[in-house]
Amino acid sequence: MMRLLCFLPLLFVVACASIQKTPPSHVSSKTPASIQSWSMDGRIGVQSAEGAWHANLYWEHAPGQDRLRISGPLSQGLVSIIVQKDLIYLNEGNGVTSLSRDPDAMLRQRLGFAIPLTSLRYWMLGVSDPGKKSLPLSAGGFQQAGWEIAPDKLTTVAGWTLPQKLRVQGAGVKLKILADSWDIKG
Repeated sequence: MMRLLCFLPLLFVVACASIQKTPPSHVSSKTPASIQSWSMDGRIGVQSAEGAWHANLYWEHAPGQDRLRISGPLSQGLVSIIVQKDLIYLNEGNGVTSLSRDPDAMLRQRLGFAIPLTSLRYWMLGVSDPGKKSLPLSAGGFQQAGWEIAPDKLTTVAGWTLPQKLRVQGAGVKLKILADSWDIKG
């Protein structure tokens, strides 16, 4: 009987160690922020002190580069934006192009307001920019760098939960982004 009592604690320790080493298969440490390449085709609505507008939005993200196409119906007024770290290239069509090492300043000059594109790359995925502090808000939203980000509707794409509708508000600007389709490339 004494042997059994001595052996029982050892059996318990072994059993606990086994349980801790085998996490449930549905738990994943990966978040959408770890997606390396993606594209989103959808629409954007912008409201600011300068006015309001709606457009089609195509955003393609790859490591080190983001490409955005913003256009009206039937691709009228097509604007192409390429961002690489601190470099932004803007093509407004008809030979009007701009290049700057300050993306926020260029956007402020062209649009009348600035949008933090480097953080928006993460916000599009419904997660905060890992390089900046954030504060969680209700219903899965968060606040970061003076902006409130609220994924209003989520969808599942290739096993990832991503925003289908996203609201971004701050610095006197309101953005509403609707993703019609996502393509996860890696």
